[in-house]
Amino acid sequence: MNKTIRLSTILQVQGSIASDLARRLSPGQVVSMEHSRGRQIRCTAGQLWVTLEHDSGDYILEADQNFDIDENGRVVISALDSGSFKVA
Repeated sequence: MNKTIRLSTILQVQGSIASDLARRLSPGQVVSMEHSRGRQIRCTAGQLWVTLEHDSGDYILEADQNFDIDENGRVVISALDSGSFKVA
């Protein structure tokens, strides 16, 4: 069975706000951040899909997994199911 995910409610986060970001996402909800090099995304619940602007790979994070951001391009985080994360 194919699962279609409709992306909705794109939230953009810029600058220092991203350093203290903690967010809960509904399925298909998206957060976009810029200038986040050196920060870390921590999935605190659910399952998240992470994409980086200049990276051909996509990353799936499960609860208690971390992802280190090593570029300054756009970072897009989407919930595959209800999920939450922190950016430090």
